[in-house]
Amino acid sequence: MILLALASPNASVPLLDATAARSLDEFGACFTKAEEGVGRAWAFLPNGRGGTFTDSGAQGLPGSYWLQVRGVGAATRIRLFAAESNHSPSNPIKAVEQCR
Repeated sequence: MILLALASPNASVPLLDATAARSLDEFGACFTKAEEGVGRAWAFLPNGRGGTFTDSGAQGLPGSYWLQVRGVGAATRIRLFAAESNHSPSNPIKAVEQCR
């Protein structure tokens, strides 16, 4: 969350705020497979209710994203934040939509 707060003045407004019908584990497995399938860097920072996927700190990327995921019953709450400069293909919106 600290990284998210420091990323950008607009980082508090998500690019995407949605719910996936898949469980947290199912969504996470799909998302990581999609990201790896196109050679994107990612890391997962777990917390008590889910966690955050990010490419923050990956070498050679023009911007960073933070994808917060949280289990909500049998579904998953998804909130995607990105640095202002993140208009590159590393932006994971396609993978999120594919895995919802």
